[in-house]
Amino acid sequence: MPHKVSLTRLKLSDFRNYAALSLDLDTRHVVLTGENGAGKTNLMEAVSFLSPGRGLRRAAYADVARVGAETGFSVFAELEGMDGPVEIGTGTAGADEGQTRRLRLNGTTAKTVDELLDHLRVLWLTPAMDGLFTGGSGDRRRFLDRLVLSLDPEHGRRATDYERAMRSRNKLLSEGRPDPVWLTGLERQMAELGIAMALARQEMLGLLAGLVDRNHEGGVFPAADLALSGFLDGEWHRPAFDLEEQYLEMMKNGRYRDAAAGHALDGPHRSDLLIRHRAKNMEAARARPANRRRFLSA
Repeated sequence: MPHKVSLTRLKLSDFRNYAALSLDLDTRHVVLTGENGAGKTNLMEAVSFLSPGRGLRRAAYADVARVGAETGFSVFAELEGMDGPVEIGTGTAGADEGQTRRLRLNGTTAKTVDELLDHLRVLWLTPAMDGLFTGGSGDRRRFLDRLVLSLDPEHGRRATDYERAMRSRNKLLSEGRPDPVWLTGLERQMAELGIAMALARQEMLGLLAGLVDRNHEGGVFPAADLALSGFLDGEWHRPAFDLEEQYLEMMKNGRYRDAAAGHALDGPHRSDLLIRHRAKNMEAARARPANRRRFLSA
């Protein structure tokens, strides 16, 4: 049975405005207070580095290291993870551009930062994220995929493999006379991975819709209707195998069009998360900023 996750110690070195910091914590909630610029958000960003990716600011690693630091930054945490106590150390070895993040779990070097998902899943919502409603579809897909990762750690690996296969297909199509066997193999891989990704997103939307329906009555936050659009709309009641075959056929028929465009025009990488204010039947992007932030809180 997975443990309840709680952070018990956090140590920072050359992280943002912190030359060094050590905090001992317990299972109670934490409230950070202080003047603007004191480093409250920086602490939250450090916690967000206990998940794969570039943290809540999506900053370049060179920008995370403290100004003037000769080496990179480090974040060390002790926590009760999903599989019990664990020590996590992550950071960069230098402050230069192009640095990659390293990870150690219980003193042992990890092969990939995705191993963090075996111990905890970190999600965050910030006021600045109301741009999810007005920004590009890519931001909404990434937000939804992070939610999916909280339940399905394999989702990130599928997305990475899908992107790799898609890049290889794009390169083949650009050559003008691609090997049909190789091309079909890549398209089959994209179909299997892409449909699995899309179904995981649909499952997450179903869970979120259930939470909205159970909790919005009498609440102070607006109810939202959620849907995915832009890829196989209205087809998700069909078996996964049928969906894979349909997507495979779409790619085969769209080869010349994709070659002319320079990229794949159909697939889960084109999906968009649609959010509507239920009571007003209004797209969230058209709502007032205060209401968009209330959507995030809900």
